[in-house]
Amino acid sequence: MYVYSIGIARMLILLALALAYAIFDVFNKRNVPNKFVYFSVVIGIIATLAYYPDVYIMGVSALIAAIIGSLGYIIYRKGILGAGDVFEFILISLFIPLQPMPLLVNMPQFYLPFILSVFVVTGYVSFISIAFYYLLFVRNPEMERRMEGGRKSAIISSAFLTMYVLLIYVMGRINGFSSSAVLLIALVAIPSSIVLAYEKLINARMVAMIIPGKLEDGDMIAVNMMNREESNYFTKHYKGFGRLATHALVKDMKHEKKKLPVYRNAPPLALFMFAGVILALLFGNVLLFFLL
Repeated sequence: MYVYSIGIARMLILLALALAYAIFDVFNKRNVPNKFVYFSVVIGIIATLAYYPDVYIMGVSALIAAIIGSLGYIIYRKGILGAGDVFEFILISLFIPLQPMPLLVNMPQFYLPFILSVFVVTGYVSFISIAFYYLLFVRNPEMERRMEGGRKSAIISSAFLTMYVLLIYVMGRINGFSSSAVLLIALVAIPSSIVLAYEKLINARMVAMIIPGKLEDGDMIAVNMMNREESNYFTKHYKGFGRLATHALVKDMKHEKKKLPVYRNAPPLALFMFAGVILALLFGNVLLFFLL
């Protein structure tokens, strides 16, 4: 019961495709070619048809991929994720719909979606990596001068950490102090507090000021880094101006000379997803370590 296994060939193909996404993301200026994206999803569909002769599992695979695709599209339109990231999540869902038995630990996975395990690990790895990389190795004096509200961020960070300490105390009073629960909360609380304290600085170091003529479809505009004058100008002159640089907006702003902030030094999410896939295959859903 609660055992679901996958074939070696399917696992290796998924790892190869996820690695290709990561390579494009790191070495091609965060841009995954459309042809490769569509090719990878077609391979995912073929894998679903080939590896899941059981109609029920095939339906589950399609359903999970459809849900991920729908939610991903909404997030993409909000300018939070790139289109390539959304398609990679769909690809992963098609290849492995349910969490298989981990390769390194013998722990039931309760037929949870595999993509959920990938989300958890990817989120944590990216959280730690982003804070470490942008705070220690990146400088952006031009954008850092635009920062405001540093004291407010520090207050929020302190409140966040205090909340976690209180949560540990309450859990300990009710259920006793479980070492695994304390570890889980600490692993979330400490990096979360650091990121909250330096959120504006991290954001500033991801951004470059460019003329709109150099905008590309799918670019993320740092509207949070714009002052009121800039925001009012672009909102007034360009219909649909927002965080996501759509094809229509890019075309409309082609001859604009006034610079705007764009996330051109954003973190390579596909690299973190590659790590998430590997760790999810090796250890399963890591949250189960603390809940079982």
